[in-house]
Amino acid sequence: MDAPRLLVIDDDPQVADFMTEVACLSGYSVTTVQRRADCEACLAANAPEVIILDLQMPEMDGVEFLRWLAERRITAGILLVSGADVRVRNAARRLGTELGLRMLGTLQKPVRLAELEEVLQQTRQSLPSAQNLETALAERQFVVHYQPQIALDSPAGTVVGMEALVRWQRPGGGLVPPLEFIPLAERSGLIDVLTEYVLEQVLAEITAWRGQGLEFTVAVNIAPILLERLDLPDHYAELVRRRGIEPAALKLEITESGAMQNAARTMDILTRLRLKGFALGMDDFGTGYSSLVQLYRMPFSEIKIDKSFVLECERNEEARVIIRTCIDLARNLKLAVCAEGVETEAALKLLRSHGCTHAQGYYIGRPMPAAEVPKWTAGWMKRATVVA
Repeated sequence: MDAPRLLVIDDDPQVADFMTEVACLSGYSVTTVQRRADCEACLAANAPEVIILDLQMPEMDGVEFLRWLAERRITAGILLVSGADVRVRNAARRLGTELGLRMLGTLQKPVRLAELEEVLQQTRQSLPSAQNLETALAERQFVVHYQPQIALDSPAGTVVGMEALVRWQRPGGGLVPPLEFIPLAERSGLIDVLTEYVLEQVLAEITAWRGQGLEFTVAVNIAPILLERLDLPDHYAELVRRRGIEPAALKLEITESGAMQNAARTMDILTRLRLKGFALGMDDFGTGYSSLVQLYRMPFSEIKIDKSFVLECERNEEARVIIRTCIDLARNLKLAVCAEGVETEAALKLLRSHGCTHAQGYYIGRPMPAAEVPKWTAGWMKRATVVA
């Protein structure tokens, strides 16, 4: 098995060398950087499983960098080191957790050998391996949960779709979220098999729901690496044909960063997917630097406003401006627009008032097993007047 990658971010060469030596002895492949620009380049080129971050560096505010990591949905475990007192370190750790990062803890500088070894070894043991993932696929340990999407252009908030979200049910443990295994699946070449597994589950559930009178479009996330496969449109068309389901029942979601990789090939694949009848959504819209360019070049049918804006919309005017701009853009381009991260009634009403067409989030419904979807749908329609 390849050694897990670890990135040390510290401006003190002696401290960095010390942590590098300890990490190497603990079984990691280590890269050390001292400048923010180098950090960003390393993260873009070769995503680490673990990051050791010095909170106090001359050219970089560690708390600001945590926010930057969260905005890019970095999945690495993060260990904070600092000479600041324990209250400051713990506040930074809590902030990282609130931002959705996987925080491993904090260590006081100067870092003690035994404490660093303990954290690194515990983390090393908890990291899944490609072999674990392969076994999990063979033993069908993955389950698909579904988060509802409602239409906001109808007073009752009709349930029109579901987003498929894969979870790993590890034996003897709880559900492992996708951020902890999808990057591994991509690196190990198993993402194709995993996506196929999810699609088969989704198509089976669409068939079952239709037998109960429920017509849903189901959104499935497609990893950027799969957009290298020129046979992908034909293959997916064959999958739905075998099930007797029209391609429009599936909405394939691609992140903006995914659309940027090998743009010509991606355009080829996405155009053929649309020609075959699949809906295409641009996920996390507004978080990258070239969303407009990709939206112009690629044949998307929907954009999804990233939840980071929606979660802030009640208290942040800038977030509301971005949301209104995205909705207006979608309307003018004749695209559907879905807002993620709707957690309050006020946010839902705000989105509806601005003309957003679809929404999903915890206020509407949390991800749930397929068997719970029919009951949830009936319950939602009964309470529809609450959100009308």
